[in-house]
Amino acid sequence: MNRRAGRPQGGPRGSTEQANALAEFLLALTAGSTVRELAARYHVGKTLWGEYRAGLKIIPLELLNRLVRDHTPDEDTRRARLATAAQLHAAATAAQRPAPTPAAVTEAAGDPPVAVAGDPPVAVAGDPPVAVAGGPPVAVGAGRRWSRPLLLAAGGTALTLLAALVLVLTWGPPRADAVFAVGPAGVGVFSWDGTDAAGWTRIGDEAERLHLGPAGVFATRSDDRLYRYEGEPGRWSLVSEPGRDFAISGEHVFRLAADGGSVAVWDGEGTSWTTIGGPATRLYGGDPGLFATEPGTDFIYRYTGDPFTWQRIGTAGASFALTGDDLYGLTPDRTRVNHWQPDDRTEPWPTWAYAAGEAAELWGGRAGLFSTDPSRSRLRVLADAGNGVADQTWRDIGPAGAEVAVGRQAVYVLSGNRSRILRWSGGAWQDIGGPAQTLAAG
Repeated sequence: MNRRAGRPQGGPRGSTEQANALAEFLLALTAGSTVRELAARYHVGKTLWGEYRAGLKIIPLELLNRLVRDHTPDEDTRRARLATAAQLHAAATAAQRPAPTPAAVTEAAGDPPVAVAGDPPVAVAGDPPVAVAGGPPVAVGAGRRWSRPLLLAAGGTALTLLAALVLVLTWGPPRADAVFAVGPAGVGVFSWDGTDAAGWTRIGDEAERLHLGPAGVFATRSDDRLYRYEGEPGRWSLVSEPGRDFAISGEHVFRLAADGGSVAVWDGEGTSWTTIGGPATRLYGGDPGLFATEPGTDFIYRYTGDPFTWQRIGTAGASFALTGDDLYGLTPDRTRVNHWQPDDRTEPWPTWAYAAGEAAELWGGRAGLFSTDPSRSRLRVLADAGNGVADQTWRDIGPAGAEVAVGRQAVYVLSGNRSRILRWSGGAWQDIGGPAQTLAAG
């Protein structure tokens, strides 16, 4: 009989029933994997894995979410498990520390997700390099906002919580947008709970820019160093020295060196990075992958996943944007937007097809492709033309504002004077807070 190496895990031994319930969920999720295998795959020590699965320590929410995604191939089940994981994690975290005193949180706003890149001479499409800021907030003063009752009662038993998983895994809600913001003058980092203008929780003290994606929430300061949010207000860890640009694609974080001379990927632990490409101008990251532009030519390249292996996919552009499935590019003269056709190899490199007319700037995400009109005063969404043919057109949806961030379900706009954060979804606008310096959604 074949036996897997490693000691038997044993049952949870946490200090609270909620910690044990989370550990039971984690044990079930990683059944069949040894701590050695988990350590090798996720760059977390074997001792920590043992403590997480025993309930002795609370696993970071970002790592827990990554485990759910990796061990749940079905999309509907994955959404449900992510919801369950969030509930169990919130209950375990709340049970191990005193509940904070409810306090009003000043509304703030964040910054859009950043992209990824790397490759020997890679070029950026016509857009100026993104200003990357340094590290995030250090100790946070404000606590979490408890304006609603917790979904999981503090007195529930581990068995009761686990039994509830059967229902949650079947009926879990779709994943909502994650929205973060930085307060005026870079003071305060805030997370929005998806309700209204009062639904902001302070999670950090200061930041310049925010980067958001499946890999987690990251922030930079004026020193250009990158920090990762550890899932609890005030807890941030340094992950990178200064960089010119940072980007996220899937579970990976990429960095363009401060001198623009190389692209690297974060190893997932500490401040260790591995170089994967040469010089680049700017990085673009998202669901379709990691892209970068080449200094001198501004040609755009796609990272294949193998270090120093990049595919040239197009010439220069004034701006590029990634949606849930596609890459779009704005021509250098800004008169048309083209859609990358990765499966069409009739040319030396994959071709591009016409998608829409003139624009000043592009933004993309799961919620779709958005642009400003040539005057930069109006925001538009790429929509069906409604003429019965396979065609699309820009549809005006409102003022452009100072910044735009595209989430999974909606687009978020920071007003021109940065006093308000507005959310648009399917034709309706909602005022969700403000003022803010910058915002991010995903």
